[in-house]
Amino acid sequence: MKKILFLATILLANISCQEEEINTQIEPSVPQSKNLQIVQITNQGEIIPINGTTTRSSVEGELALRFISESDYQSTITEISHMTAKERLEYVDNFISLQKLANEADMELDEIGAVATSEADFRKRYAQYVEKYSEKLITNKYDVEDLTLYVPDGDNLSTYLINENKKVVIGNEVKEISLNNDMSSSEKAVFAADTRAGATNRFDFKETVGKKKTTGNIEIDSRAYINVHVGCQKKMWYRWKRDDNRDIYYQVAASPMAYRYIGPYGQELYTNNIQYFAYHNDGDKHVTVGSLQPGGKYLSGTLRVWTDNSVSNVKDSVEYNNVYALYENKLGKFKLPKLNNSESYGGDFYIVKTN
Repeated sequence: MKKILFLATILLANISCQEEEINTQIEPSVPQSKNLQIVQITNQGEIIPINGTTTRSSVEGELALRFISESDYQSTITEISHMTAKERLEYVDNFISLQKLANEADMELDEIGAVATSEADFRKRYAQYVEKYSEKLITNKYDVEDLTLYVPDGDNLSTYLINENKKVVIGNEVKEISLNNDMSSSEKAVFAADTRAGATNRFDFKETVGKKKTTGNIEIDSRAYINVHVGCQKKMWYRWKRDDNRDIYYQVAASPMAYRYIGPYGQELYTNNIQYFAYHNDGDKHVTVGSLQPGGKYLSGTLRVWTDNSVSNVKDSVEYNNVYALYENKLGKFKLPKLNNSESYGGDFYIVKTN
């Protein structure tokens, strides 16, 4: 009897271990902050590893990330390509990259707007602010009403790894990355929409309510992917600045299309219907919502967009089916504010794929 109990105990333990191993294997991977090496580049060009007590103000020269080799650097670029903008910033959260510098500058602009005592005072402070970042960040050359400063060549993922002077250390060599002097394609799609007015493959909208502005579009790209871009701005004295601290919800009721979402392992999946897309506007302006059906040349339907500013009561929540919550990367049932069509932005569209 004791022998039977002993064997049963071992069998249960083995089953438990197998289940634990299986559960471990199917757990989706989540991007983790990487302990990348930070080094000091002295004014004489020396590369010196830093310790945990080093601060930006105590550094002679500048700080930079160091990679063992070019292949290590390129593999990191590939790794962060599968992340959201927020995840990329958190991945190197102990280092001020060019992208993180832009975030800091954006918060600084909010502070300038809050402390300015008059429009004249704000204009003076803003001119000093632009001059401060003139060698590092760029203005929106497509819209003089936009106060926000942007990362040059923002589509280039190296901007999450290089310092504010565009430098990175690879092996024992300081490398300066060459960047173009333009906004990212997703930022231009929202905040420079007028540059492509009349495009037949895209439908644009812009709604201004008081001191809040919502701009967006839906387009078919050359691969037959269907993309939605939405961005928010807020009035600051006499112009506008980007407002990323918004929750955004939208619905694409259109045909002929297949709806796209990303699975737990980063795989591209398709379904016949996604009722709503929901995300926190933390930097990403571009979402691929689906693709044309094989052989499709056009898309017809309605784009409806809501923000936490446009819905009448954000606390009046409703559970909806088939919601793709990008902030959790999940498709399923989610509670969202009650989304009334009468409170939505956007409109009806007919767009055509172009080569």
